[in-house]
Amino acid sequence: SIPLSRPKRNIARDFADCCLAAEIVSHYFPKLVELHNYSAQSSMRQKMYNWDTFNVRVLRKLGAVLNKGEIEAICQCKPGAVELFLRSLQVSIARYKTERQQKNGNKSSMHNSLQENKNTVEAKVLSNEVDQELLIEKEQEIQDLRETVDILEQKVAKLEQLLRLKDAKIFQLQNSLSSRE
Repeated sequence: SIPLSRPKRNIARDFADCCLAAEIVSHYFPKLVELHNYSAQSSMRQKMYNWDTFNVRVLRKLGAVLNKGEIEAICQCKPGAVELFLRSLQVSIARYKTERQQKNGNKSSMHNSLQENKNTVEAKVLSNEVDQELLIEKEQEIQDLRETVDILEQKVAKLEQLLRLKDAKIFQLQNSLSSRE
């Protein structure tokens, strides 16, 4: 499934402003679509502007150019218009992918090795992040244990003080008992 910026409720209305269509193409070809060019709109004029921009900048490259009538039908949320567009977009994306793969046939082996290197680096970074997290966790444990030791040392000191006081009291009572005899 393709992550979209807003939930799908009514497909005709959701695609009327062209934002979701741009997100779909961007999912497959991020360099082909500049998402900042397509903002959510409710006015017919702005929807048409978004679709005209998308048509010229993106659909032309995919070989899926829409005519004015098709754009107006999508903007006006006419039943079936978006579905037809999405079917043709699906075919165009598949065709464009295969064309790019054929063009980049020689580049693909180099790309695969670069991707493997990237994955290795990402794994090392993740491992380093896990190590960092583990280190932070262990440092926190050490800090907690140090605080526990400090509290226990304070308790020991207090008990030693009480023991000295008791010894002094016992000595005093023994002296007073021996002086009475």
